[in-house]
Amino acid sequence: MDAEPLRLQKRNVQVLGSDGSVIAGFWQYGTLQWDEFYRYMITFVFTTTAWSIFQYDPTQRQRGAPCPSGPQIVQPGDYILLSSTGEPIPVGLVSTPPRPRHPTHSGTPAREAHYRNRGRARDGKCLITGLLTQTYSRLRIVHIFPRAHDAEWIRKGFPNKITDVADEASMGGAIKIDSVQNVITLRSDLHDAWDNYEFGVDPRNNYRITAFTNGNADINGLHLQLDHIQDPTLRPLDELFIDHFMQGLFKHMKGASEPVWSYEDHFDAFGDGAFNLSNPKIWGTGEGKERFELALADRLFDHRMSQQDAPGSVDK
Repeated sequence: MDAEPLRLQKRNVQVLGSDGSVIAGFWQYGTLQWDEFYRYMITFVFTTTAWSIFQYDPTQRQRGAPCPSGPQIVQPGDYILLSSTGEPIPVGLVSTPPRPRHPTHSGTPAREAHYRNRGRARDGKCLITGLLTQTYSRLRIVHIFPRAHDAEWIRKGFPNKITDVADEASMGGAIKIDSVQNVITLRSDLHDAWDNYEFGVDPRNNYRITAFTNGNADINGLHLQLDHIQDPTLRPLDELFIDHFMQGLFKHMKGASEPVWSYEDHFDAFGDGAFNLSNPKIWGTGEGKERFELALADRLFDHRMSQQDAPGSVDK
């Protein structure tokens, strides 16, 4: 019998409620502080009274010392969320799910012209690791906010925040979702992890990279390299980084964390840039159907934008 493949431990920090439910957790690399953890948890935890986190022994079911908000590093282990005085309280989690997204594939010259050339001209390197390459074979231009969710992009008012002065054709149409202010250059192997919200950029903490999952030690704690972008009309928007960061909290830190497709699932379905619909394990699920719809929306984006921009379009 073949040996089971090595799998990294999912979390080394876990917070329980008094009823035993999982409230939050993450993989601690030794950099996340208690004040940051409290700030993150406030975005998805709600209670009827003030709360605090305490050390916890799950085998003895006993709470230990309180863990106040502050600059101390969160130590790996088990914790429990109780009232500030240490009493059991009901705890709820916001129902907001993470926004699913689908990796953008290079498919047409139109896509290339929309944003990749401008992103390459602006950055020239991976903005996290600083990697430089001659041919861009190891670099990818990625969206901060996914273009398949253009309706939500409009609803959140992001087109009005874009100050990019390029012509609309270079920005994906009037909604400007392909503006250079909505893309960054990453090392190729970081692209799927970015799309899966496995790490985020926190502009409120000097653009520090915070990884939520295990296996990203090489980038956790680095800072996004933006000093070369002096023109504010070319600089990625802080609001978009914050939005992406929030998705990471909802997907990987809230509760027991959301189920995710494996890399093998992604490759099975989209590895050659086409749809492989032969695997019912992937497509016969709610997540599979949702990702299929997103993939279609992404691939039809340029067509939809060209139709809206066509003479006589009712959307013009």
